[in-house]
This record gives sequence, structure tokens and C-alpha cells, in this order.
Amino acid sequence: MREHSRKELIDKLSRKDFDMDSILKCVDEFSMKDLQSDDRYTESYVRSKYNDHKGPNFISASLRSKGIDANTVDKALSFYDYKDWEKTAIAALEKKTIYRNIEPVKCKMKQKMFLSGRGFSYKTIEYALNEYWKK
Repeated sequence: MREHSRKELIDKLSRKDFDMDSILKCVDEFSMKDLQSDDRYTESYVRSKYNDHKGPNFISASLRSKGIDANTVDKALSFYDYKDWEKTAIAALEKKTIYRNIEPVKCKMKQKMFLSGRGFSYKTIEYALNEYWKK
């Protein structure tokens, strides 16, 4: 089983037609007993997505949609510095090498779009492409 955010639990239980007052009471009790923690959920989620070669913009947007506040997201993302994001962007490019057989200009454009869609910043994308094409 995995961690769940407070919002995820509330949404999941409300879809099953539980009373909202009971849901909130239950989720509050889970939080007080440390059975549910948005901090722990966020750290686990960031680590998982980082290992899946996702960028900080993607991770941040994803967590915000799951009800995690910006301070918690920023705190969890701060465990990784810009070198870590560059390294995972390069790893994402190396994992997806299907564009090598087309002309370099088109290939680089597709790779930029790929990394952008994964949530990397422009600066990180440029660095990763330069490193990737040095090989």
C-alpha cells in the first residue's frame, strides 16, 4: 500500500457515499495518530517521481492537484539540487533513444518537447541536451 494525501482520502471516501462529517473526523484522527501525513506522502511521491525521471515542475503541479500546499512541496523538492535534476533529465534522455536515427535538429526539438513534458526547466533541458549530444 502507498501513502495518501489528505485530499485523496477525502475524495476517495466521499465517492463511496460516506457522510462528509464522518470522513473529516476520521481523516483528522488518522492525522493525529500519524497514520496519514501529507509531509510523508509528499516526500515519498517526490522520491518516486524523481526516480521515474520526472522534473520538478511536473512533480509540483501533480502534488498541488492532490491538495498539497506549496510550502510542503517546496520543502520536499529542496532535497534535490539543480545537479540532481540535470542528472535525472540526462537519464530520461538516455532511456528514450528512439530519436537518434532522424536528423539532429528534429531530434533535439523532440527531445526538448519530451523533457518539457516531463516537467524540467529550460535551463535543465539545455544542459541535458548538451551533455547527451557530447556522447
